[in-house]
Amino acid sequence: MKQLSLLFFALYISSYGQQQFTFKGSVIDENNQMVSIGDVLLFDSNKENLIAYTSLVNGEFLFDEVNRGEYLLEVSALGLKKYSKQIILNKNLEFSIQLEEQLTELEAVEVTALKNPITTANGNLKIDLQNPVFASIVDPMEVLLKVPNIQISPDRESISVISKGSPLIYLGNQRISLDEFKGLSIEAIESIELINNPSPKYEAEGLAVLLIHLKKNMDKGTTLSLGETLSFRQNTNNYLSSNGSFSNGKWSLRGNLNYNVIGQWESNTFEFTIPDEDIYSDYLVLIPDNKRVQINSGLGFYYPFNDSDYISFNSTMKLQTDDADFETNTFVRKGDEEDNILSEPENDNRRGYFSGNFNFNKKLDTNWNLFTGVQYSSFKQKLNTDIFNNYNDEGFTLDESRYQEYEIGSLAARLDVEHTISENLKSEFGISWNEARANAHSNVQQLVAQNEVYVDYDYKEQLYASYLNFSSNLNKKLDLNIGVRVENNSVNGILNNETSPLVNRENTRFFPKAGINFQMDSTKALSLNYSKSITRPNFSRTSSVSVFINPFLKATNNINLLPTISQRVSSNFQWKKKSFFMDVYQKDHPSYYAISYEAPDTTATLSPTNFEKESGFYVGVTLPFSYKIWTSTTAVSLNYNKIKDSSAIVATAKPFVYAYTDQQFKVATDTIVSFGGWMMTERNEGIYTRNAMLVLNTSVTKTFFDKLQCAIRLNDITKAMNYEESYSINGVEANGTFFVDAREIAFALKYKFGDKTSKFKNKDVDENLNRIN
Repeated sequence: MKQLSLLFFALYISSYGQQQFTFKGSVIDENNQMVSIGDVLLFDSNKENLIAYTSLVNGEFLFDEVNRGEYLLEVSALGLKKYSKQIILNKNLEFSIQLEEQLTELEAVEVTALKNPITTANGNLKIDLQNPVFASIVDPMEVLLKVPNIQISPDRESISVISKGSPLIYLGNQRISLDEFKGLSIEAIESIELINNPSPKYEAEGLAVLLIHLKKNMDKGTTLSLGETLSFRQNTNNYLSSNGSFSNGKWSLRGNLNYNVIGQWESNTFEFTIPDEDIYSDYLVLIPDNKRVQINSGLGFYYPFNDSDYISFNSTMKLQTDDADFETNTFVRKGDEEDNILSEPENDNRRGYFSGNFNFNKKLDTNWNLFTGVQYSSFKQKLNTDIFNNYNDEGFTLDESRYQEYEIGSLAARLDVEHTISENLKSEFGISWNEARANAHSNVQQLVAQNEVYVDYDYKEQLYASYLNFSSNLNKKLDLNIGVRVENNSVNGILNNETSPLVNRENTRFFPKAGINFQMDSTKALSLNYSKSITRPNFSRTSSVSVFINPFLKATNNINLLPTISQRVSSNFQWKKKSFFMDVYQKDHPSYYAISYEAPDTTATLSPTNFEKESGFYVGVTLPFSYKIWTSTTAVSLNYNKIKDSSAIVATAKPFVYAYTDQQFKVATDTIVSFGGWMMTERNEGIYTRNAMLVLNTSVTKTFFDKLQCAIRLNDITKAMNYEESYSINGVEANGTFFVDAREIAFALKYKFGDKTSKFKNKDVDENLNRIN
C-alpha cells in the first residue's frame, strides 16, 4: 500500500486559485530625500471602499497579497501635496513616487475613512488586525469571536466553522497548532484569513483553513508586549500574557508566556428514557467553580542563511490543572425501583503538552525550492477521581476511586518541493510520515462491591501521505485548480492480556480537489470548487478513559470511532466586496455524541458515535460596508443539514437561518465603539433537534499615547448561549441542555515596548497535531 506514495509521482495533474500580487514603493520629496512619515491608502477604483492602509517606514511602503484588480492609490505626508494614482494590478509592481511641497503648511494629516476590518474575496474572509477594535485585544482567540461563521467553544479549547468543523491553522505557509496560535502576539499579526476552499497542500483534513499573515517589517531590535484581561462571568477570570522578540539583524528569537487563572462554571442537564428496559433517568450536573490554572509558553529560533534559505526551531508547552469538584442530582427509575442520588466527586485533573520541531528550507535554484523538517509532540493526562454518593438521603459513602492516565507521543517528518515551471504554472509535491503511539491505563476500585478493574489499552497509528499540486493562470481572467492527495493509514489497538487486537484497520484513500475562478471584470468574479476530505477523530477520543457523571451515566471515549469522509461542491460569486456563496456536501460516518445503553449493563454511556450519512447545503451572502466613520459586516445564510442512521428515529429535516452582524463607529480619535452578534433559528437535523439562539456583544476600544491599548467588552448580553438538543438513538430517547458560562464583562489593557517585529519562519511538520489533546 505504501508504494502508492511513490506511484503517485506519475499519476497526477493539479491546480491553482485566485492570484494575488505584491506591490511596494519608495517615496521621496523634491530634494530626493526619503519621506519618513506618511500615510498610504489603497481604495477600490471608485473610491467607495478603503481596501488597505499602511504607513511609510523609512520612506517605503508595502502591500502584500492584494487581489488582481483596479485600485486608487493615495499617499499623504505632512507639508507635501497628496499623491493619487489609478493602478491596474495584474502582476507584482514597484513604484517610485516623488511628492511636491505643499505651499500651505498642514497641521496634521488625518485618515477620515474607517477601513472595514473584515473583507471578502472569492468566498474567503480576511480580518485586519491593525484595526483598533482588534489591535486592543490581548488574546487572538478573542479576535475570532468577532468573525462571521466561526464558533469558539466555551472553554476556548477548540474552533469550528459553520458547516465545516475544525479549521487547520497556518502561519503563512506554515502549519501551527491551536496553542501556538494562542501564543502569537496581536502586534505581530497583520491579518487572519478564513479560506473556505483550501488547496490540496493544506492536507486532506482541510475543510477550512485559518491563514495568519504576520507584519512584514523585519528590523533588528527588541519588542515586548504585556497584556492583562480581567473577565467577570459567573466567576472571576484573569488572563496575563507576554510576548517578545529580539533580532540582531541576522538571527531572531521569539517567545511568549501566558498565565491564566480561570474560575470555570459549567452545568448540564439531561433526561432520557429507555422504553424497552422500563428505565427513566433525569440528572443535573453543576461545577460551581473549577479552579483552572493554565501556563502556556513558547520559544522559537530562526537563522537565515540568505533571503530564502534558513533553519529554525520552535517549541510549545502547555500545563493545565483542574480541581473540578462538582455535584450531580440524579433520579433513576428501573421498573418499580426508584433512587434519588446526590453525588459529589472529587477530581484531580492534570494535563501537559509539548511540541518541538526543526525546519530546513533551501532554494535549490531560481525555480526549485526544498523544505524538510521533523517534529515530536506529546500529551499526558492524569485524572484521579474519588466518587462520593448519597442514595435516598442515607448519607455519603466513598463508592469508587478511579486512577486514570493517558499518554501519547507523535513523531513526524515531511518533505515539500516547489517548482515554478513558468510564469503562469507552478507545481508542488510533498510526502510525509507520521507515527503515533498511545497508552491508556485505568485502575477502578469499586469499594462497595469490593472489586478492582485494571485496563491497559495500547494504540498505534501510522500515516503515509503524498500530494501533487499544479497551479495555473491560463490568462488574465481564468485560474484553474486541480489537485489530489493520497494517504495510507493503519490503526491498531489492543487491550492488555488480549491476543488479538480490538481495532485493526488499514486504508488507502485518494482526496482530489479541483477549482476554477473566472474574473469577469474588475468588480465581478465567479468560482467553482470540488473537494474530498477526511476528518479523523482526536487520539484521546479513541482511548479507554472515562469520566464519571452520575452512578447511572458515564462519559467514555470510543475506541472504534471511524474518520468522517466528506465531499463538497461549492461556488462563490464576488461582486465588488459582496460575496454570494453556495455549498452542497455529503459525509460518510459523521460523528456526534449520544447516550447508549445495552442490557445487562448497570450504567448508560455518553460517547462519540458514528452515524451512516449526513448531507446538506448552505447558501448565503456576506455584505461588508464602509461609510466615513461607520463600517459594517453582515453575513446571512440559509442552511440545511440531515443526519441519517438505521439505529435512530429520523425526523423531517428543516432549513435554518444563521446571521451575523458587526457595526463599528469611530466616535473620536483612537476610540471605536462596536456592537453586533449572531443568531441561529431552531435546527431540525434529522436525528438531532437543536434550539434557536440570539447572542449580542459590544465593545469600546481606546488607545492612549500610541502604546497603551484599552478595551471594555460585553459578551453574550442576552445570556443565550445554552445548547439544547433532543434525539432518539438505539432505543434511548434523550432531551438535554448544556448551560454555557458566556455572559461576560471584560476589561483589557495592553502595553507595547518597542516597535520592531523580527523575521521568523517555522513550519509544523506533524499533520496530526490538532488531534493531540
